[in-house]
Amino acid sequence: MGKITNEMVEKSYEIGKRFYKNQVSLKDGIKVLTDIGMNENSAVDYVYNYSNLIQGKLFTQTTNIYGTEYYLQKIYEENGIDGLQNALLSLSQHIDYYEEKSGSSVKKRKEVYNRYLKLINQTPEKTVYPDEVDSEIEYSEGKTKNVLVNSYERNPIARKKCIEHFGLNCQVCDFNFKDKFGELGKDFIQVHHKIDIATIGNEYSVNPLTDLIPVCPNCHSMLHKKKPAYSIEELKQIMN
Repeated sequence: MGKITNEMVEKSYEIGKRFYKNQVSLKDGIKVLTDIGMNENSAVDYVYNYSNLIQGKLFTQTTNIYGTEYYLQKIYEENGIDGLQNALLSLSQHIDYYEEKSGSSVKKRKEVYNRYLKLINQTPEKTVYPDEVDSEIEYSEGKTKNVLVNSYERNPIARKKCIEHFGLNCQVCDFNFKDKFGELGKDFIQVHHKIDIATIGNEYSVNPLTDLIPVCPNCHSMLHKKKPAYSIEELKQIMN
């Protein structure tokens, strides 16, 4: 496979954007890229990566470091903070996926992610969460899934989008930390991952608005009193 040049990356970004907006067909877009020397498979990956980044979805095929940073920067310039948040959510899921599949670290890609994360003033969540996996139950990929689920809950972009949608009240008991503790409790809430970990495949892509939900630590612990976890509605019924 030939080297992917900066020119190819920049052209693939434009093609990817036009393809996402239905302004060019995939076939015609790929032809433009192969005409300048890009491998066809790489061209397809780079074109689709724009669609994934702009929507905050997992992408499984990697791009080079220049491509990773170029796509983030252009999305930020053209779509602002909202666009960058989606792109970073997409990239963070890709990093988890790639490290799981390859067993190796992607240090440079993480450095790019952390550098752009600072632009939206987000820091990793430090809250201690209840265990996602019963230690007495063996899963073929249990440990990995545990890490993935927790990373979704702690992901600063996923948390922000979830909380922007639902607010800071616990969605089970309606508890609000700022109301009770004042400034000490400002912006504090945990985020629960609603999908049963046993059903999560390698190519699962988190949606902060449908897969995550804000809950207080007490309710979060109670949700995980059974495996799979209680649903929000089930726990509400138990409380009532």
